[in-house]
Amino acid sequence: MRQCSRTQCAERAVVTMTYNYGEATAVVGPLSPVAQKGALDLCENHAQSVTVPRGWTMVRLVTEYEPAPPSDNDLMALANAIKEASRRRAPEPKPAERQVRRRSDVPGPTTPALRAVPNPGESDD
Repeated sequence: MRQCSRTQCAERAVVTMTYNYGEATAVVGPLSPVAQKGALDLCENHAQSVTVPRGWTMVRLVTEYEPAPPSDNDLMALANAIKEASRRRAPEPKPAERQVRRRSDVPGPTTPALRAVPNPGESDD
């Protein structure tokens, strides 16, 4: 299912609108079998309300809108893609690499070593 090309519209496209800038003409016709660059796929509401710039001609080749059924080409392409995917071998799983780290193994700021500091009033006997 192809969606309408209009922003924020999630309706199913039923027609394709193409432009000819040289002739200042827009043509609304049956939904093309595949999406075309530069053409707009429109839902029924947008197909009825679409306008063209002043001075342009709008040609409507369809007035009743029906969603296009899937073509044999679409179905064959889907079947071939499924066949191709089923023939590929899944990559062999790799065992996880486990690393044991101790705090002393992790580089970082060195902590000062603890030392006993003599009490100033005691002797070293």
